[in-house]
Amino acid sequence: MARMRTIRQTMQYIKEKDSDTAITEWGLRQLVKCGKLKTHRAGQKYLINLDNFIEYLDNPPTEEQEESENNYGVLRRVL
Repeated sequence: MARMRTIRQTMQYIKEKDSDTAITEWGLRQLVKCGKLKTHRAGQKYLINLDNFIEYLDNPPTEEQEESENNYGVLRRVL
């Protein structure tokens, strides 16, 4: 079963594991809002799969991966 946490709960977990972490709640919210982290909505709350978030931190996507993911299925202007 997936370990789903709210943004605040995810930050508490990270702080428990690494009290000197550079990750902030605001930064985590930005990752969620930009779509870089897959989340589920429960009402107005974003739920983060804790295991997927840890995997994201262990293997962050490169710029090339981000560009290819962001441009898939998007119409672009041809000059």
